[in-house]
Amino acid sequence: MTLRRIKLLLSAILFTLSNATLAVTIDAIGEAVIYDNDIADARYRATEQAIKQAVLESGSRVNVKDEMTNGEVNSSIAIRSSSHVQRAKIISEEQTGNFLKVVARIDVTPDSQCSTGPTSYYRKTVGVTGFDLQIPQQAQLGAINNISRELPKNLADEINKQGYLKALTATNISIYPDLINAPSSTNYDGSLTNVTRISEQLGVQYIISGVIRDIGELYQRQPNNKTNTTPLAAENKERNFVVDIYLYDGFSGALLFEHRYSEIGNWDIADNKRVGFGSTKFWTINYGKVVQQALKQSALDTSEQLRCQPFIANIFRTEGNRVHIAAGSIAGIKPGDKFNVYRRYEVFNQLQSAQTQLNNANISVTIKQVQPNFSVGELVVDSHILNVQQQDVVIAW
Repeated sequence: MTLRRIKLLLSAILFTLSNATLAVTIDAIGEAVIYDNDIADARYRATEQAIKQAVLESGSRVNVKDEMTNGEVNSSIAIRSSSHVQRAKIISEEQTGNFLKVVARIDVTPDSQCSTGPTSYYRKTVGVTGFDLQIPQQAQLGAINNISRELPKNLADEINKQGYLKALTATNISIYPDLINAPSSTNYDGSLTNVTRISEQLGVQYIISGVIRDIGELYQRQPNNKTNTTPLAAENKERNFVVDIYLYDGFSGALLFEHRYSEIGNWDIADNKRVGFGSTKFWTINYGKVVQQALKQSALDTSEQLRCQPFIANIFRTEGNRVHIAAGSIAGIKPGDKFNVYRRYEVFNQLQSAQTQLNNANISVTIKQVQPNFSVGELVVDSHILNVQQQDVVIAW
């Protein structure tokens, strides 16, 4: 064998091995509500959820194709990353009441546009505000008047449970003065003026807000009837759960993502019971389980949306060639990490509304000390010479 052929053979082997090491096989669980006994539809949605879970775990990003190859348990659906198509195979499924749980074995290939960059190494922070209820009278059934505060709190808990983001709650804050038209009360360019202020107050990169559109019952209420069996069967006591969730960039106020989660659950408890939203009893009834599933899905969607967004942290102090950064070990920062410094400017549009602009200062900072909530980095020269100031930011792309 000639030397050239040996080199070609070695190159082919190395290429094959490098591609093989890129693929990651993950077993993930997904769950979905079954509507109208449509098992195939529930299976697809549960598998889609499992795929998102696997993608987040692997640090890759893929998009689900809107098709299934067949409706059997061992079916598979195609998922596509930047230049690769992999398979997700359902290895088991279990139906409990009107819920379908699947376990899918998923082969994920990392997307070089994100997984090779440092942005996926750090936990980004999100602030979750209050979710106003569009029709307050609907909270009377079950005495769930606390839903505007407890629902976003439970969403934050679900986000933190996923482990990819760090969510802080500010459920006392109400963003939208006009619930019916939310979020169209934003500026013409999609920015929301007080989002940047709230983000700065909470010290977070992103803001999640929402509006609870509908939690009304779809049956004739019987508040004086203390049983569920007569004259109306519990399985017929359907109740809506419709919530709009909005995700904003905290530095610019731009709306990054919005989605409506619409589910129907059974209020399988007496109409005169005062359970309260988020109570132990609430999570045991079918309606509570449906709400919990919707929260899990929205937490996954939020994590997926922000996974490839840049990691940004404020500079809150400068001293000589040292800068203090408002992110530390909790965010995954380690000594030796490097960030780029961006200067923050305010620019005004034709309506004289202030907009935040971040400009690359072409300066790098190396982390020397790390604390839980902040870190200290060093510049090559004194910060005053480079004009690095408080409220400038560091970014990892």
